[in-house]
Amino acid sequence: MPALTVWCYSTPLGATAGSVRLRRLEEAQALEVIDAITVSWAPGAHRPRVTRLWPPPEVITREPSVLVALLRTAIGASHSGDPLPPDVADRLAATGLDPALLEAVTERLVRGTSALLVLSGAADLSVVVPAVRQRIVSGDVTLLRADLPDDGPALLRTAVGL
Repeated sequence: MPALTVWCYSTPLGATAGSVRLRRLEEAQALEVIDAITVSWAPGAHRPRVTRLWPPPEVITREPSVLVALLRTAIGASHSGDPLPPDVADRLAATGLDPALLEAVTERLVRGTSALLVLSGAADLSVVVPAVRQRIVSGDVTLLRADLPDDGPALLRTAVGL
């Protein structure tokens, strides 16, 4: 079952460490990665830095990242102080993604923090969750997850205008 998982870290480098764990999990076939990005917000920076992790650099793709588009939509709404526009919220709800999850991400994503967003297919949570929390002090990572329907990734692309 597809899912959107957000690993929120209390440090700007946490998502980088998370990306290493993500690659190991993918190599071990514990999850199927469809799209992945890191968002790191250094303490003095005016905005967060977004890095696309998936597909890997050696795979050439012209397809834009659905997660980058989703993040821009969510951050744009939160910076204006407005909720997601009703049409966007309705399109996202049709994907199985609760707009409250995006609000939770934008609330946690402030200067000095980072996040790893992963759009995945099949995943073995009994392997993934312990790997995410491995060697991390309690409270340093928060996992947010939304299960999507089988056609969720395609619906998500449509919802964010891709």
